[in-house]
Amino acid sequence: MADERMELVLRRLELANRIRRRQFLRLMAAAGLGAVSLNALVACQQEEETPAPGGGAATTPSPAAAGPGPEFTVAGYDDPNKWKGKTLVFAGFGGAMQDAQRAAVLEPFKRLTGAEIVEDSTDLGKLRAQVDAGNVEWTVAQQGTFEARLLGRQGYLEPIDYSIVDKADLLENVAREFDVAVIFWSTILAYRTDEFGGKAPQGWKDYWDVEGFPGPRAADKVDGPIGNLEFALMADGVPKSEVYQVLRTPEGVDRAFASLDKIKPHVTVWWEAGAQPAQLLADGEVVMTSAWNGRIDAIQRQGAPVAIQWNEGLLRTDSFLVPKGAKEKELAMDFINFATRPEVQAELAKLIPYSPTNGKGFDLLSDDLKQRLPSAPAQKDVQIEADNEFWLDALEELQERFDNWLTA
Repeated sequence: MADERMELVLRRLELANRIRRRQFLRLMAAAGLGAVSLNALVACQQEEETPAPGGGAATTPSPAAAGPGPEFTVAGYDDPNKWKGKTLVFAGFGGAMQDAQRAAVLEPFKRLTGAEIVEDSTDLGKLRAQVDAGNVEWTVAQQGTFEARLLGRQGYLEPIDYSIVDKADLLENVAREFDVAVIFWSTILAYRTDEFGGKAPQGWKDYWDVEGFPGPRAADKVDGPIGNLEFALMADGVPKSEVYQVLRTPEGVDRAFASLDKIKPHVTVWWEAGAQPAQLLADGEVVMTSAWNGRIDAIQRQGAPVAIQWNEGLLRTDSFLVPKGAKEKELAMDFINFATRPEVQAELAKLIPYSPTNGKGFDLLSDDLKQRLPSAPAQKDVQIEADNEFWLDALEELQERFDNWLTA
């Protein structure tokens, strides 16, 4: 029965990923986008997948990332012929995320080890199909850590070889049996700074306070109950440290949905693609929304009057993994080790505002940049880290309840 539930969750996630891609394309094609919001959509297209034509491996870099990566050195990587003659196929999320990885991770690894790099777009269903068919094309793939843990449970991944991957300086819960988290990102509360008479919302209680902070809200439909239930409990007075303890009880789940009942009439948009909340804020269609931090960072740097409230954000990670049966497993492990070195992680953070999973990476970053990164100590300490083990067990049931609640 547990395996059947995991299979249902995997199928739901595959469907959700496909729906997100279609919805993003519809958003990009929609008429009436303001100039600021259109720029924001283009600038922060960092998690949307961009499959190569025909589903093949994409080998041509985008113009924004063309050319060699930064000429930095990495301790322990001083043999440019180490992997000469070997090919690593990397499946990433595409867009600005993979552009940044190309410059900070892929090209430097090629330069420092001699490995050839072929790029593709990651896809949950495609990974499973490769493994099921015994014909694995990818060497390393990126997925959300929740999805990675689920794939590991289902037998789709190779165990991480920690005799090759050095985890000594990795932050807590980063190095697990079947995946290694490589970036932190957050779902945060974002708001317009020209509203509320100079007051700034301090957390989800203020998001729920429609009298003290009036105006339309947007909320996340992409992740369903993940995030929304945690935020609802914190808005109802549950301390960050007790959220998952409360959610593990039937009464706690009821309390979360009762809290959502209170805010539901004031949510005018349930966003269905990561770029959408940035657009809504930039256009002034909403005054507050949950959002992915990188999206809001992009429009902030373009001058939009918006800000991030890190307090009570939901801190999450994406992971690198190796599909079961992948060729060149030793190369895969060495690449994951390289991607989690502090020098590499610092270079990536300079290009896109997702932050290191190696604690020493922050030593190589400016104080100004640290203020924009979700796992820097000042931001990490005020957030709640997503409990992947809770969601692995609870997602199917709570997703169904959330879907029914949303359409009621």
